[in-house]
This record gives sequence, C-alpha cells and structure tokens, in this order.
Amino acid sequence: MSNKAKIEYLQEIRKRYFIITRKEKTLVRDEFCTVCKYNRKYAVRLINKKEDLTAKQKKKGRRSK
Repeated sequence: MSNKAKIEYLQEIRKRYFIITRKEKTLVRDEFCTVCKYNRKYAVRLINKKEDLTAKQKKKGRRSK
C-alpha cells in the first residue's frame, strides 16, 4: 500500500471514527492496523491527530546563514 493510499484511507477512517460508539472504535482501529500494518498505538495517534498529513513540517533548530 502506497503512502498516498494510506493517507486517503486514514481520512476516510477519521470521518467515521468520531461518530461511532466506543465498541465500534476498537473494530475500526483493528481494521486500520491490519490494513496499513501499523502498530496500534501509532494508529491511534494518527487517527486523533488534528493536523493535515500532507502539510510540510517546520524544520526545528537554528536557521542557516
């Protein structure tokens, strides 16, 4: 599965994740982990993350001269 496909799948998971019950969330998390081959804790962090995954992250540290 490509990274782009994983991001699209994650966006679809997020849409339904926040409107379902707690018992259903465990099933959705299990499904997401098996499809994308992610660790469960990492998958939970991705689902709950508020930022857009396609945006570039700022580089930390001192600016170069």
